[in-house]
Amino acid sequence: MVQPTKLSWKFPVKEFFLLRLEILFVVILAILIFVFSFFSLEQTWTLAILFTAIFLGLYFLISFVVQKTRAARNEYQLTPKHLDIIKKIRDITNRERVHLKDIKHHKLDKLFLGGYLLTHKGKRHVLFFNTKAEVEKFESFIKKHLKKK
Repeated sequence: MVQPTKLSWKFPVKEFFLLRLEILFVVILAILIFVFSFFSLEQTWTLAILFTAIFLGLYFLISFVVQKTRAARNEYQLTPKHLDIIKKIRDITNRERVHLKDIKHHKLDKLFLGGYLLTHKGKRHVLFFNTKAEVEKFESFIKKHLKKK
């Protein structure tokens, strides 16, 4: 199989997204709200469901508004020599270039679709992915090219 000479992806791809870790904590909070309101309000199912639905509705509404107003977007371009990270928040653009020879350590999480790179200077670069396939492509690409240094 021929390895690509360049790998690039954008995060997030969708207009409205929730991180997997964020979804996990929202589900835990919704269950706690449901259980607490069920046992606090004389075991009334309807009120417990209503309070849980209100919590979820407010959470998703606030999350949607924040994402639309902040308009954050990350673009990554990985070559055999370096990784370019372009972070855009509304009208502000930050560009960083990380040379692969400067990477001391990297950690990727295939469950929560994230990771980081740590350079020899101690700087940490956070990575976000949309799918597990992107994480696996990045991991195989970076392992192949880090061995060459």
